[in-house]
Amino acid sequence: MTENQNKLDQKDLNAYGNEFKTLLGLKGSAVAVKLVEPGKESDIPAGMNKIDRQMRHCQMTDYVRRTGESFSTTYDDHQCKGGAAALGLGVLPDKVRSGQFYCDGLHHFKTVESAKKTVDLITFLGPNTRISALYAPLESVNYNPDVVIFICNPKQAMLLTQGYEYRDGGRIEAAFSGKQSVCSDAVAHVMKTNKPNMTIGCSGSRSYTKITDDELLFSIPAKDVEKTVIGLRSIVGENKN
Repeated sequence: MTENQNKLDQKDLNAYGNEFKTLLGLKGSAVAVKLVEPGKESDIPAGMNKIDRQMRHCQMTDYVRRTGESFSTTYDDHQCKGGAAALGLGVLPDKVRSGQFYCDGLHHFKTVESAKKTVDLITFLGPNTRISALYAPLESVNYNPDVVIFICNPKQAMLLTQGYEYRDGGRIEAAFSGKQSVCSDAVAHVMKTNKPNMTIGCSGSRSYTKITDDELLFSIPAKDVEKTVIGLRSIVGENKN
């Protein structure tokens, strides 16, 4: 994002957060995530609570969408170090980078080589390029987020796609591998491409969260929140007839 794109009106974001819930019929909140770079600690709102226990990024995201809580985190707060690495908060563990974890640990690949081929294609932000990750429901966020994550069902994802495309047209190109879904696919990939992404979850996120079997994730750059909700107003209104 450019500096101008980062200057989002927080009152508008809050209003859009409530509107998304109404238009889509979401179970919970859209989750606004911001990754804070070293030297930009002032981006963390004064008085923002720090998480009080270790959790995985996927758990944090799901927890916020269900409870409406907000908090800041650092590397040590992230139980899953692979997820923390995807967010740029640390370094990817060697066993994950080599493919050994996914092959010999989880038995998700026939060979270490095939596992490493997939890991090499997963999007990661640069190691230690971020010092904090912030989480808040969109309807109460008090900072300028990088991405907004929707945990939703396929129909809601369809409506988000249509809302996003309403003004400018185009096509969503989803990128996922069933690995590091909530951290890499829904945050790092969206930040690097500056485009939406849809992802199906991963074994970790479906084991450690309350994301249900009929839910997936749709994530958009924060700069596209306004155009998406404006598109949804027309799309959902037409579907009501």
